[in-house]
Amino acid sequence: MRPAAPGPSMTLSVEDLPPLFRVSDQTAISHQSESFRAVRRQLTVLLAATTVAMLGQGLDSHVPAILAAVLYGLTIAIGLHIARRRARAQWQAHRAVAELLKSLAWQYMVHGGVFHSQAPNPDALFAERLEERLREMRKVGWVDLRNGPAARGAGQITPRMRAVRAKTIEVRRDLYLRERLLEQQAWYRRRAAQSHRASVQWSSVTAVLTFLALLAAVLRAAGMLGAWDLTGVLSASAAAGVAWQEVRRHRPLTYAHSLVEQDLETLRVEMSTTVTEDRWALAVAEAERLVSPQHSDWLGRFGG
Repeated sequence: MRPAAPGPSMTLSVEDLPPLFRVSDQTAISHQSESFRAVRRQLTVLLAATTVAMLGQGLDSHVPAILAAVLYGLTIAIGLHIARRRARAQWQAHRAVAELLKSLAWQYMVHGGVFHSQAPNPDALFAERLEERLREMRKVGWVDLRNGPAARGAGQITPRMRAVRAKTIEVRRDLYLRERLLEQQAWYRRRAAQSHRASVQWSSVTAVLTFLALLAAVLRAAGMLGAWDLTGVLSASAAAGVAWQEVRRHRPLTYAHSLVEQDLETLRVEMSTTVTEDRWALAVAEAERLVSPQHSDWLGRFGG
């Protein structure tokens, strides 16, 4: 029985996208969480070691010094574990594959890019483009999680994807503008706001810690803190805050996501009003370029 094709009032779910997208998306999320947890743990242990070392100096005791040495050793061990696990690299590789699958699926469905209406064999073209890009991803450590030849190439094209491709330009246009561009606009707007709030919060925290470190240095120089040297702990805390911001890339992502959201709004208006059918494929290709992770990374370089 032929699956029902979605009309303008219907939506696509994640189940309608290529199976490899769903697997890669979940794997990327898992490795991303692991990467952030590992860095957070390393910074926390390092701060604890610095604090204990400071206590050892103030109390004139060997016990805190020994504990500090153990914590510094644990910090090194965590760093080696992070390097061995390569969670960040795996996160980025699987995220790149997930976004590749999603982009190719949308272009295939709505006759975008090289999958335009005159393409002689879109299924074979989809398989060729997909496997070509995946071969490149294997070179950087991506692990193929597909089982059997049936899941390769055109096996990633779902029945719903073929049903959408068979619809008229009006239906495909409505679906793409509503389900792809509007959804991506909302995502970039939300992420830009989240990154901005986090950037302001962490910048405030590091500024306060830096001021307190300065104050502690002045008080110690005036002989008002005795044997207690808080400057090192406060300085290390401020440095950890800066390091965490660099890991999460709050400021660059705020800049990049805001620009992408604005460009998508402009393109969405054009595609819904002035873009004709003969220019539709190029417009879709441009939209997919805007939402690609590579484009956001490029923009982020200028927002740091």
